[in-house]
Amino acid sequence: MVDTRTRAYHIGKKPIDIERQGLKEPKAAAAAAAGHNAAVLLFIGLAMASFLASLDGTIIATAMANIASDFKAQSEMSWVATAYLLTFSKFSDIFGRKAMMLFAIITFMAGSAGAGGATTMKMLIVFRAVQGLGGSGLLSIVLIIISDIFPLEDRPKYQSIIWSVFGVSSVVGPLLGGVFVQQISWRWCFLINLPLGVVTIASVLLFLRLPFARQDLKKQLARIDYLGTAFIIGSIICLLLPIAWGGTPEHPWDSPEIIGLFYTAVLLIGLLMWTESRAVEPIIPPRLFLNKAVTVLFGVTFLTGMTFFGVIFYAPIYFQVVMGVGATMSGLHLLPMVLGLVVTSIASGAVLNKVKDYRIFIWIGTIMMSVGIGLCMLLDADSGMGQQIGFLLIVGLGIGLILQTVMLAAQAAVDKDDMAIVTALCGFFNSIGGGIGIAMCSALFNNHLTGRFKTFPLDVLAVSMKYNIAESITAVQELPPEVKRLVIEAYVDTFQFIFKCITPIACAAFLLSLFVRKLRMLDPSEIVMAAV
Repeated sequence: MVDTRTRAYHIGKKPIDIERQGLKEPKAAAAAAAGHNAAVLLFIGLAMASFLASLDGTIIATAMANIASDFKAQSEMSWVATAYLLTFSKFSDIFGRKAMMLFAIITFMAGSAGAGGATTMKMLIVFRAVQGLGGSGLLSIVLIIISDIFPLEDRPKYQSIIWSVFGVSSVVGPLLGGVFVQQISWRWCFLINLPLGVVTIASVLLFLRLPFARQDLKKQLARIDYLGTAFIIGSIICLLLPIAWGGTPEHPWDSPEIIGLFYTAVLLIGLLMWTESRAVEPIIPPRLFLNKAVTVLFGVTFLTGMTFFGVIFYAPIYFQVVMGVGATMSGLHLLPMVLGLVVTSIASGAVLNKVKDYRIFIWIGTIMMSVGIGLCMLLDADSGMGQQIGFLLIVGLGIGLILQTVMLAAQAAVDKDDMAIVTALCGFFNSIGGGIGIAMCSALFNNHLTGRFKTFPLDVLAVSMKYNIAESITAVQELPPEVKRLVIEAYVDTFQFIFKCITPIACAAFLLSLFVRKLRMLDPSEIVMAAV
């Protein structure tokens, strides 16, 4: 690939400068063709990396019921999703793009292999966290490399392809997870990453050649924001644990453990703010939060993440338990939402050039998201296909209008030097919102369902305990008819309760979006991709 300003080829075994080496046109054309082919092959590898990392966030949605049932650990299943959203990294500027890209892929593959071979739920959760470390690194480094290897005028084209990859993974993930569960094993939801990861490693080793000014290892290590990283991870864990555990017989809301964890989270967040204000290269620059528009947009994407991940995680369980469909069919039932998300994500980019106001899309999106989730409160055991498709389609259309537009609005609210970090933080807050949303829904789900089970007659409760339905979701379909009817009613009431709790969060996202001021429109060449 040729950089039109320096006429140097940056991809291949070594850079080629036509003007300095005095290459004649035929040789120059051959070099350009070789560079172009290498760029295409490298981009395929980068797209594969993005697909892997984003796919793994949704592929387990339809497999979770079977995973929880196999390990008899329904109460812990939310951590399989939450652990993947906990970690992130940003060290490519310090150690170089290629080294960190390879580290992220290998870490992701190691986590995938461990998760695929897990023998306990706790083991699975630990390896999902390892996957999260690698996956978050993949998403961020891919976007940085694209900005490095492609000239300014070509970046929007390649960035739009990456957007499509995210969209495709949202559609393929739940379907593929369902197929693996029913046809092979849920373990292939993780093992599939191994052969695909090898392709990505090969493309990076063969074709990624970016200049990097190497530093002494001590200087590189000194640039890492250790305290900031530790306080971020610690505060997130201390926040998620009490949300997921609180309200259970073992951990009442007023128990010392729950109160202590909440206080510790607040303390760590305070220490994080103090540390980042003094760090040389902070992970989260405090100056960004002095910008009102940016802070509001971070809040909107955080609340949207809580809503989106809560729905996409528990909707398949509703279809499998209440509607009695298999894992693959539950993935098909999610198609209206994910297709709606993809359609409005792409369409909003085209229409935005004519409307020229980010706020309109965010307002419409948050309203549709709120309405769609509110309508989901009506879903029960007798809901028809029209209701199921229509309600989730509205949710997806709304979320699709929000995610990309919030990122673009945040970029428009800052100087060019801060566009990359504000983009990364949009993805970060969306993921953290998703983790908290899943943990919150898990606590509400388990507490409410347990409360409903306690109202059962003793004979029904005895049968339920025999089948261990509290920890094995798939056992519901094996219950005797009369007991099954009562259990499904309890699940329906619990799912409706979950949607009642998520709806105000979606409405809060709309109310917060009203405080977004009108922002300048970005030129296409200024756009930086976000991993959301």
